[in-house]
Amino acid sequence: MRAAFRDPDKRFLLITSFLAILSLGALQAMYGPAFPGLTDRFDIGIERVGLPVVLHFAGSFATTAAAAVLLTSLGYRRTMVAASSSLLMGILIVAFASTWSWVLAGALLGGIGFGALNVSFNLLVARAFAPNAAPQLNLLSAVFGVGAVLGPLAVGMAGSSLRLPFLGLAMVAAMATILTMRLHEPTVAKGSGEERMPWLVAGGFLLMYFLYVACEAGVASWETVHLEPSLGARGAAYMTSVYWGAVTVGRLLAVPVSAFVRPRVLVLVVTTVALAALFAAHVTALAPFAYALAGLAFAPVFPTGLAWLQRVFPRRSERVVPIVLAAANLGPVVTTGAIGALVAWGGPGLVPTALSGIATLLLVMVVSLWWVTRDA
Repeated sequence: MRAAFRDPDKRFLLITSFLAILSLGALQAMYGPAFPGLTDRFDIGIERVGLPVVLHFAGSFATTAAAAVLLTSLGYRRTMVAASSSLLMGILIVAFASTWSWVLAGALLGGIGFGALNVSFNLLVARAFAPNAAPQLNLLSAVFGVGAVLGPLAVGMAGSSLRLPFLGLAMVAAMATILTMRLHEPTVAKGSGEERMPWLVAGGFLLMYFLYVACEAGVASWETVHLEPSLGARGAAYMTSVYWGAVTVGRLLAVPVSAFVRPRVLVLVVTTVALAALFAAHVTALAPFAYALAGLAFAPVFPTGLAWLQRVFPRRSERVVPIVLAAANLGPVVTTGAIGALVAWGGPGLVPTALSGIATLLLVMVVSLWWVTRDA
């Protein structure tokens, strides 16, 4: 990590990445705490206040999926400047929106910038620090988590006024946009006819990320349901906050560890620990601590998995990573309803059973990829 900061180009990339990713984390986390202020400001019902989140993720999914085409046709700098500008405009529109329609337009525009920026910066950092970019990618994910903590705090401090928090976020996004314009333009790896393209392995990474995000989001979504009978609503909600705190701390701890442990080995170890923690969550007395341990263990999977993927596809990451990350977003979409149906049938006690089942499939996929890519 110290060597990276001695290299001026890599140092500039990391600083720019931190500002951009910090703004992404803050924006994604600000909409929920902003719901009461939006409801009062625009006199809308609770059934409509979640629309900005829906449009944000819709825009993000679209540009995440399209990033492969954008990066190979436009290059990194033009794609990232356009995405950063879209993010900034979306934030400003939400800050100064005079009608509910403008809020929705701003949320969609911000989401469009969010998806392309998230993929591009993770890819650029993975390429710049290859073959072992895991420490930098874990640090980047930790910065995202810091933004996700600061954003809601800013909304809470501002009370019912949303203009100041969004203007503060716009200042960070503007600085990131200016710095992005000065980033070194890397050559987009086109691949070669001699390089094999193991589509089965690519599909394995896609399924791994699908299952991982389903697990990570599943714990956050259903932990409260499982713990409420024993801890009460407030205590269960508090433990969900502890879970996200553990995820952020886990990514910070993974920074030095991932510098010495191969990505595929680290992902295998932490996935095994996470599965053991979810099994332990079946014991009521252990469940609150088990979910926190699961968050700590799950933390390095996303960024370290990207470093692993970069090793396997060093010249095709621009094509593979956007597809993998787009599919990952579908994990909670597919599994949340299934978990809900299971809990409705058998009660909250089945939450750890459902989560353990998904985590077992995740571990099977990780072991399979670990074996197939043992030279990576």
